[in-house]
Amino acid sequence: MDPLDGTKEFIKKNGEFTVNIALIDNNSPIFGVIHLPVTNETYWGSQVSGSFYSTEKNDAERINVADNHKNPIRLVTSRSHPSEMLNSILEKLVDYEIIEVGSSIKFCHIASGQADCYPRFGPTSEWDTAAGEAIVSYAGGHVVTAGGDSMNYNVKENYLNPNFIVSNGRIISERILSLINQ
Repeated sequence: MDPLDGTKEFIKKNGEFTVNIALIDNNSPIFGVIHLPVTNETYWGSQVSGSFYSTEKNDAERINVADNHKNPIRLVTSRSHPSEMLNSILEKLVDYEIIEVGSSIKFCHIASGQADCYPRFGPTSEWDTAAGEAIVSYAGGHVVTAGGDSMNYNVKENYLNPNFIVSNGRIISERILSLINQ
């Protein structure tokens, strides 16, 4: 549980902060909820029923990742955490669009089809990512470490995540992973 994800965004008062809750089983998230208090939007996903989105004015609607595997790739990036490795990858990409946003909202953009890829090269903790990984995964997306492995939860002493890539599918993840290794 992360009661305030996006502390820098909260301090800036831009509304891009969330509450994250996840259930981990066998070192993987099987249920996750991300709530945006300012807009009263909620995203959730589970291995039982898939991923959904709702507002206080709407009933729940099923969400799925976008089917876009071509250019331009819509990359969602951190508004407050720049990365030299990401800049290096952007120099190698031919055609892309950047969407900057704070907190775990980036996962929500992938899960709901508003973006195609979220490469993260910088420190995050398990409570920052577990709920988002569940929502993206059960919306048909893909989450891997920058080494190409699955993320694992509750196995590290310090709860820090490795660099990772969240995407709408393996094609985009493999494309970004190949640029890391060039």
